[in-house]
Amino acid sequence: MRQFITLLTFLFILGLISCAKPDADISPSPTAPILAIVTEATAVLPTAPITPSPDPTPIQSATPPSQLWAFEETFDGDPDSPSQDLLPRTFDYAVTHRTHPSSHFRIFDSYPADHGEDCAGPDPAVQPLPQHLVATSHESNGDHPDQSFFICKNHMMSSMGHVEGYSVTSFWPRQEFDFSDGGVLEFDVNINDDHARVWFEVLIVPRAELKVGAAHVWLPIDETYPKERIVFEFMNNKRLVQVGSGAVDPEGILVEQQEWQSWRNQFPQDPANDDRRIRRAMRITLSENQIIWSIEQEDGAFNDFVTAVSDGLPFTQGLIIYKTHAYTPEKDGNMDAYTFHWDNIRFSGPVNGRYESFEADDVVYLQANGDRKIGEQEAITIDLPRVGPNPILFGQVHNPMEGQVLLSVNGRAPIPISPYDYNPGTCSASGWKSFQLKLDPNWLVEGDNLFTWSIGPRPDCAEEWQWDGFSIMGLEVQFDLIDAP
Repeated sequence: MRQFITLLTFLFILGLISCAKPDADISPSPTAPILAIVTEATAVLPTAPITPSPDPTPIQSATPPSQLWAFEETFDGDPDSPSQDLLPRTFDYAVTHRTHPSSHFRIFDSYPADHGEDCAGPDPAVQPLPQHLVATSHESNGDHPDQSFFICKNHMMSSMGHVEGYSVTSFWPRQEFDFSDGGVLEFDVNINDDHARVWFEVLIVPRAELKVGAAHVWLPIDETYPKERIVFEFMNNKRLVQVGSGAVDPEGILVEQQEWQSWRNQFPQDPANDDRRIRRAMRITLSENQIIWSIEQEDGAFNDFVTAVSDGLPFTQGLIIYKTHAYTPEKDGNMDAYTFHWDNIRFSGPVNGRYESFEADDVVYLQANGDRKIGEQEAITIDLPRVGPNPILFGQVHNPMEGQVLLSVNGRAPIPISPYDYNPGTCSASGWKSFQLKLDPNWLVEGDNLFTWSIGPRPDCAEEWQWDGFSIMGLEVQFDLIDAP
């Protein structure tokens, strides 16, 4: 009952007060804020069976004052050219490509991303469309984000073109969303539908299960959704919500529901269907037994997509991962519509689960077009200005086998590193997999810390076709930020 009353109070305030930030790419309508992604005009990717829902019912809503948010980022900054210096360092950033062991760390072919070299917006009436070329790399990290992330005109872009068979970009606040008493998550994003085989997704996941390259099991990338997850997907311009617990996708699905019609079919006259300068406010409201995903319409009213979770949400605190998926978009004629425009990311709740991270400036490459020798080593360092509380080592490993990925921290005895899960029925995994390791604070020192990686013995249970060796990217040490009482 306390959760219900708290949520009702919050939503009552939502309906009374408005402080929306005006759009920076296109002038707002005098009667409604212009704030809003992918359509049935695009090719429809194959999907697993889902439960469709009836058409949602619109409701009127507004934006709460900033003091009610536990986290808020407005991406302020109007640079003369696309800027990475303005990217907030309260976020982490990662890109994951499905790559062959011989080519993980090359610079991939460049692709066009929205906003010109002078930050001119993607006005559909201007030809050629104002864009600039972006090159993506696995050697990027939170300190040095991939070029696919940048800021123009007081908002942030994430993008991914046709560079490999499948690619995922991810960015997320280094703070968990606590919705134990109900919660509200908001963000603005474009909802134009002319970008075939490119879509966005928002994943809520407990920090202990953070995966940065995950997708549905039927998509051609190797990392699947974590055991505990709440997924909000906007593929083919339809809202899909999945809640899972206890097992990785496709197991453990408690609820999976998609709306019947695309946004364009519901609102064919909406200018946001064609103009990606228009960003629409998204509001996700979580309560114990229900999730409401609302999208702001052209007239300012909100359109609701309601998902019942009869057995209750499986967890009540997690990181929010904002993701861009690209699945060979050029196959369906998408040559330049690869960019999502984000703004006003914020969520309610008490301030919990904040952390800081310190990244390695290099990667580990112990792979080749074939086997590497057992016992080969490679070392990288992470400079720590201090040793904080509850240290965790996080990163991504390619081609892990049980007992073969060995790590020595500052000269200590090697310990095995494992991803959250291996391929079903095996003790090995292909592709990039996220991992975590709790570190003893006594292992770490202020200043340079040496992380030495070595190829351990091949386990008998590994799949025969896999080569010996592995690679590591996105390595970082995380410390909890504990607020003073």
